[in-house]
Amino acid sequence: MVTVAKENHSIYRAEYEIAWPDGSIHWISAHGRARYDSDGIPVKMVGVISDITEHKADEQRKNDFIGMVSHELKTPLTSLTGYVQLLQVRAKKNDDAFASGALEKANNQLKKMANMINSFLNVSRLESGKIHIHKQHFNLAELISEVESEFTVTANSHNIMIAKCEQLTVDADRDKIGHVLNNLISNAVKYSPPGSTIDISCRQHDNFAVVSVADEGSGIRQEDKHKLFERYYRVADQHLTIAGFGIGLYLCAEIVSRHHGEIWVDSELGKGSTFHFSLPLT
Repeated sequence: MVTVAKENHSIYRAEYEIAWPDGSIHWISAHGRARYDSDGIPVKMVGVISDITEHKADEQRKNDFIGMVSHELKTPLTSLTGYVQLLQVRAKKNDDAFASGALEKANNQLKKMANMINSFLNVSRLESGKIHIHKQHFNLAELISEVESEFTVTANSHNIMIAKCEQLTVDADRDKIGHVLNNLISNAVKYSPPGSTIDISCRQHDNFAVVSVADEGSGIRQEDKHKLFERYYRVADQHLTIAGFGIGLYLCAEIVSRHHGEIWVDSELGKGSTFHFSLPLT
């Protein structure tokens, strides 16, 4: 990190554990910037070091609580989903159109709740170091095609297209990269008007595969772009009917980061948004 900060003239930020002389373990936060001589050679680093042990302990307690509550909610939610699905089958057998329609809406809401709970569980596991990356070689174009096919059925309000996709092999966790793709496409569906087109593409740039998801939504303000991937951040002026807790993009950013890739967005108000993420090629 220090080397990158020196080469890019950027700010160095890091958190790490150190042992005190009494043997106790403390968390330290450090950030600073290099100073250069007249030839542009870095000669020293100027910054601040802070003890954030208590802050880290508070975060751990909060994550443990979120993980426990989310886990406990999964069992009754699974049972409730099963009962609703049984009632759906009975309603269809009895040709009860009203009950069938109401139960379908209830089932959709249960799916949303399950997704939210799983997202909180993933955040808890991620920040506790309990989320694992199981890498394998796979064709990225095939994964994109699979995800696109699922959305073609479930999100028929939009035109989801694979605009261009090179045959690229990556060494990554297939399920977790699938989660990233699902989240980006779901957001494109949520934040763009019905009937609009969502374009998915992948290409090679240097030694990386770059995946892009472009929508025709209202776009993102410049001041919001750098905050989108922060935990619990939500754009303030979004329509109130769009549900969420601002953890989807945070999870995507953390998953991509653990694969040594990057995630970013290009957007302009009134002209839609394009989310990109990169993964190292094999």
